[in-house]
Amino acid sequence: MNIQDLINSAREALTGTLNQFAPNVPPEIIRYGGAAILIALSLLLLIFALRLMRPTNKRSASKRVNVPRALQKEGVIMDVLNSGSEEDVAVRCVVTAASSGKIKCEIIERLDVMKTKQGKDVVCVFAPMKTDTGKVNSFTARLIESDTSGRKADRIVLAAPADYAMLPRRKHTRKRVADQQFIRVKLWVDNPYVSDISFEDAAPHIGVNSFAASGPDQSANAVVNISNGGLGLSVVNQALPETCAVGSPIAINLFMFNFKEKSFKPYWYTGEVRSMEEGRPGFTRMGIEFNGSGSPLDNGGIRWTKF
Repeated sequence: MNIQDLINSAREALTGTLNQFAPNVPPEIIRYGGAAILIALSLLLLIFALRLMRPTNKRSASKRVNVPRALQKEGVIMDVLNSGSEEDVAVRCVVTAASSGKIKCEIIERLDVMKTKQGKDVVCVFAPMKTDTGKVNSFTARLIESDTSGRKADRIVLAAPADYAMLPRRKHTRKRVADQQFIRVKLWVDNPYVSDISFEDAAPHIGVNSFAASGPDQSANAVVNISNGGLGLSVVNQALPETCAVGSPIAINLFMFNFKEKSFKPYWYTGEVRSMEEGRPGFTRMGIEFNGSGSPLDNGGIRWTKF
């Protein structure tokens, strides 16, 4: 049976049914009425088929996230980077206003001078957040107003984010050192595995806090952050040895205050200078990575061991 025969059979069946319910209605009207009903049913079936064939949108509107407004609503602290490195944080801020074209951020902590010029792109990093395309923890946006070029010294203004990404997190989480009195550092720019320096008695090339040399040269040195994998230092430019450069081997004697014992506990490490960048005026920020440890010997000296 072809389609035309099927349609004719359906029309005849429908006409017969209508004749039973309305025997006094003229046959012509019944035929037209039956045709109209068939057309209406056909349209309904067509609409139903189209709805079934339409691809479903799995990303519902409820799952879409306006990241800047979510950051503002939740009061998330955001790191504004000076470069692509997650360790090179210029300022920490919170979003105070987020519109379709601008993001206003209030600076709550300064870790460095903002080096990004107005009109250039900056990378902002925050705690991972779920969006309709997956997790993100950063975005790139154009700097409209910096803390120096804008109207307020404690505010920056960004354009709407141009790109979102999930930056890989560092292996060791670094903690900012808020109180310098609980940490002391002696650092030598030398290879401890071949050096003839008596580190236990020698004056450090770079000293931090109570081990800093007297005078203005090193008294302002500070530990910026520390982790199980290394530490960051802020060192007065005049105190940097000429041999200090990226890749230089170093030996470190680190003293951490033990609150339970109420005394400083010494730790010995070997490492490498991983980064040297301009910090605040007159200072250099050094990134140190640990690659070994040291154990004092009973008869003097240090036994160095690679990780």
